[in-house]
Amino acid sequence: MTRRQTRDQRGSAMVIAMLMLLMMGLIGFAALATVTRDTQVAGAQFRKKSAFYAAEAAIAKALETMRTSGTPTIPNTNLADTTVYPHGQPAYGVDSSSADPIESLGVGGFPGMNLQLGQDGTPMFQMEMFRVRVEGTAPGGSLSRIEIVSGVLSAK
Repeated sequence: MTRRQTRDQRGSAMVIAMLMLLMMGLIGFAALATVTRDTQVAGAQFRKKSAFYAAEAAIAKALETMRTSGTPTIPNTNLADTTVYPHGQPAYGVDSSSADPIESLGVGGFPGMNLQLGQDGTPMFQMEMFRVRVEGTAPGGSLSRIEIVSGVLSAK
């Protein structure tokens, strides 16, 4: 190479290196933005699942009280402890948007095989049906509502 060609190419390596550094920086910023967005989505999904699990706990409580006392009851309850959830705890209770969250749907004979009838011809076993509406909440404002229909079998 001649001296002139060498002199013309002296700054090209530095320009190429600067362009490569700029491109790598842009890729790094894009990766950082993606990780931040993924973290936000994961947090929202966690809050949504926490609210749903709290609502499921309310259903389990309603079924347990229905089994023991014959009528479902659901107290407003906070779940877990403050060391696990320092910014607020998941909670459950009856559905606040419903006028009648625990509704009796009535009593009727229990259909089935080989059930004995009483002396007056009525079934000896009856099923009282309830509609139960609950909600679970999680810190951050996530809310989940569940509605079930279940019954209690009783002998007359």
